[in-house]
Amino acid sequence: MKAHSEQYCLTPTYKPFYMIGYNSPLRDLPAQGVHDDIYVTTTLLDFNDQKLFLFSTDWLHVEDEIVSEIRERLQAQFNQDPKLVLISATHNHQSVRDHMQSAKSGQFNQEYHDHVLDLAVRGYQECSAQLEEVECWMGRKVIPGYYGSRIVYGELADNEVILVEFRNAQNQVVAAICNWAVHSTVITPDNALLTAEFAGNVRRLLKERKGYAPAMIVGAAGDCSTRATRQGNDFNELQRVAQGMAEEISKIEVNEKLELEFERIASTEHHVRYPIDHKEVQRIIDANEEELKTCQDFDRRKILNSMMSGLRRKLTMDEARADWFADTLRLKDIEIVVSPCELASKFGKEIKRLSPAKCCLIFGYTNGRGSYLFPKEYYGLTFETISSGIPAEEVENYINKIIAIL
Repeated sequence: MKAHSEQYCLTPTYKPFYMIGYNSPLRDLPAQGVHDDIYVTTTLLDFNDQKLFLFSTDWLHVEDEIVSEIRERLQAQFNQDPKLVLISATHNHQSVRDHMQSAKSGQFNQEYHDHVLDLAVRGYQECSAQLEEVECWMGRKVIPGYYGSRIVYGELADNEVILVEFRNAQNQVVAAICNWAVHSTVITPDNALLTAEFAGNVRRLLKERKGYAPAMIVGAAGDCSTRATRQGNDFNELQRVAQGMAEEISKIEVNEKLELEFERIASTEHHVRYPIDHKEVQRIIDANEEELKTCQDFDRRKILNSMMSGLRRKLTMDEARADWFADTLRLKDIEIVVSPCELASKFGKEIKRLSPAKCCLIFGYTNGRGSYLFPKEYYGLTFETISSGIPAEEVENYINKIIAIL
């Protein structure tokens, strides 16, 4: 097989631009500047008769519209199979908003949106022109201390980090994937400086330490963040946790050789419809607003505001709907599981355990925007389950459909 990777800056070069992430009034105002740049990592894997293209961004999430547009361009210009184009986000809550057509805050910028589409074409072209024969190597490690469950403090979530390297004949890494499962939510919602946040700063430090910048792919991170382990919520704390994680990831022994070839892609869908109890939704909103009047705890205020953001949307609907897909790509020793959703770590660990491949990579936040999907034991205890209202049995049905196509 062959591989190559490139990295491009996604930071807007104009002013004003807008940010997205959190339910903050600041998101309706222009960003105040740039703390550090955001990027996209493009990776092309060539299996002779099939090519897999990864477009890994420092975004909050991925809109359906831009997925369709990028896929259509790559298919038209390179005859690329659209199902083998994976567009993912690091779930950065301090990212740019301007390419998004459906965001409620800030402003859409057509030129920036078109620039993103052009970068996808450029990334594909430049990766294709520089493809090299490679071997695939993998290492993995459970890394505690810097993040964990944000539901049950003190417990790990899915703290396994998987590092996959594609090495050429000179043993140089020409492409890499770092698959982890954590929110990029270190910095306070009151921030108005663009930053690549947790994932992007770990990637930057890995490039300094290892000589390459991997595609940072977020897995089942729905219930995983630095909430219970952080020592602050500013850029000093971001530097501390990013340095710590980069150091630990650099210690992973990437010494297991994997045999890769394209075998198949399988897909499934799940569609959910459920009624909205407006009286119950309003009751919860009223209770949250009352609590916010006296609440001083930073994390609790974040949770209450996030919950009310979802609940207020429910008041505009009589019926809620959710449409989720999932794909599994079998590449012999690697299986990639693709979902747009924010899967709980319990589901991610179960999927990885049941995968027949030596290495299972979960691509959450990919090719669309999905819901928080938590197990039934969390229902009524977390803002994610309260604000979404998705029946627990429907979540289980979706997870079972994913397992069925492993």
